[in-house]
Amino acid sequence: MRLLHSSPAIALPFALIAALGLTASSAAADPDPNPDPGALRLPISEAQRPITLPRFVASPAVGFQFDHRAEGTYGELDVTGAFGITDDLMVHALVAPLQLSSPPGDGGFQYGETNRNQGPSIGAKYRFVRGEAELAADLTGHVFTLPGYSSGGSVIPAVLFRLHASPSFRIDLDPAVTFQLATQSGTGASANAVRLDVPLALLGNVTEALDLGLNTGLTIYDVSETRSSTGIPLGFFLGYVLRGAHGPAADIDPFFNFPYFVMPGRVSPTNTEQYQVGVTVTGYLYL
Repeated sequence: MRLLHSSPAIALPFALIAALGLTASSAAADPDPNPDPGALRLPISEAQRPITLPRFVASPAVGFQFDHRAEGTYGELDVTGAFGITDDLMVHALVAPLQLSSPPGDGGFQYGETNRNQGPSIGAKYRFVRGEAELAADLTGHVFTLPGYSSGGSVIPAVLFRLHASPSFRIDLDPAVTFQLATQSGTGASANAVRLDVPLALLGNVTEALDLGLNTGLTIYDVSETRSSTGIPLGFFLGYVLRGAHGPAADIDPFFNFPYFVMPGRVSPTNTEQYQVGVTVTGYLYL
């Protein structure tokens, strides 16, 4: 607790959150060229988007990122998809978690990423509460395809909360627990682990098509080593929407993130050596 009060790095995310909230609240949205809101099946503004996809809307996406660590830089590409079964129920899948490059001796090109998505996944999300404050639950399962595991996977239950604080500002809080059950190849040793993530995202629309935001929260990479593996992330993102006839045709979202910006349990708590930079492009098909 003493470290949290004494480190100026801890205060930075909260100062930025306050600034973002003031900016988003005062921003005026672009005039809507289509005055009939019923013609749009999904809002153009990111701040007004629901927590689940509407019925019969499909959403393929491609995400690319560089993950820089002490041992070197990893290049990663993810191909995902989601589909709205009803307005409150959607399914989603990570089809291709591809590691394109890595530091020497750490896998190179492979199906499954060393440090992030270790294999494909499938999951479902259900929204229990609609309105200005939305509440949903998500369950995702991964199958590991990395050469380092002879078998393994993970199950990730999550609770999703979204607050539409204003027409141009929203808050997302999505606590999740990862239960990993895996066996290392060669040795047969256990690679079981339990992880906790409590991401907090704040997003503001500067115009109807342009948004910006901040990520922070809490991450415990391994609850059995809570003191040394607890981190406070700090990230920034932008978003630009290409408009279609029934809603967004595509989102283009570049981002920059320190996944463990502050690690309170360490002697030197600030960690800027590890960072991620990338872009995600998401399309929308109205079926």
